[in-house]
Amino acid sequence: MKTTNLIAASILFALFSLQGQAASVTKCGTDVCFTYDDSTLFGDASVVGNSIFFLPTDFIAESLNGGVDSTNTTLNIEVNAITAGFDMSQFLLQEQGDYYLDGEGASVSAGGLFAVTSTSKTCPDGGFFPCRIEQIFNADPMTTQGAFDEWSVAAAIDLASEGDWGTDSSVIMTIENIITATTLNDGEEAFIQKKIAGVGITVVPVPAAVWLLGSALGGLGFMGRRRKQK
Repeated sequence: MKTTNLIAASILFALFSLQGQAASVTKCGTDVCFTYDDSTLFGDASVVGNSIFFLPTDFIAESLNGGVDSTNTTLNIEVNAITAGFDMSQFLLQEQGDYYLDGEGASVSAGGLFAVTSTSKTCPDGGFFPCRIEQIFNADPMTTQGAFDEWSVAAAIDLASEGDWGTDSSVIMTIENIITATTLNDGEEAFIQKKIAGVGITVVPVPAAVWLLGSALGGLGFMGRRRKQK
């Protein structure tokens, strides 16, 4: 087996191993099902339509009287399309929280990485590596002093931006987060927390030719649930 085959297989094995070792929970929405670990700092999730939301309560960093405190975690979410004839095409991540600063040397920051990795397709066309798109994100500078204020970040991934990808029926979404609180002097305080994280997914019809081929092969990649009538 070629080295590239081994590397690709290792990537997918590592992602699935993380899922297998975790306290996995599966929840389904209108057209997709989500499988994730509910024991991370993200906690349990709610699913509405084709979106998944987390409301963490312990994702906090705080520094008092000099020093640095940071909190970080990574969450992998396996997502599978369950409506016959439809694939996932776009993924929008949004996160929000609040912070508090008291002192000229007090500062906070929030950022991370959002990635989507295919479990069914390789890129470029005919290659050995699973299709993957990742995006680094950082919150705008937080400067309000002496009062609680809010922060937010967003990151978007469009599978069509990867020329050989387009849409997919099975992916793993990865959300990496870090928040940091820093103070430089006695009497200063810096506090930041993440309070909500959510990903909304756009689901689109598979091109007719692809759908007919998939049907002829027995509907591979679908779980057979019919799309609800509007």
